[in-house]
This record gives sequence, C-alpha cells and structure tokens, in this order.
Amino acid sequence: MFQAATTAGVPPLRLGFTGALRVIRRAIPKFQRLQPEQFPFFSIG
Repeated sequence: MFQAATTAGVPPLRLGFTGALRVIRRAIPKFQRLQPEQFPFFSIG
C-alpha cells in the first residue's frame, strides 16, 4: 500500500485496508490467467 500511494502521489495514510482489499480482489482473475513468466513483480529462480 505504501508503494501504491507513493507511486500515485497520495499520502499513505489516506489509503485504507478495505479499499486495497477491493483492488486486490478485482485483480485476482487477471493474474490467474497469466503464465509465471508474465508476472510483473516476481520471477522464478
């Protein structure tokens, strides 16, 4: 959440856990369709 706030130029304390949870839940189906090498933040090995 800190990284997202910093990237968006928003004070981190303005973000809430419930809002972050909603964003994550909406993103899950997209990430389930990706192949492991397509993940933007993680790499194997």
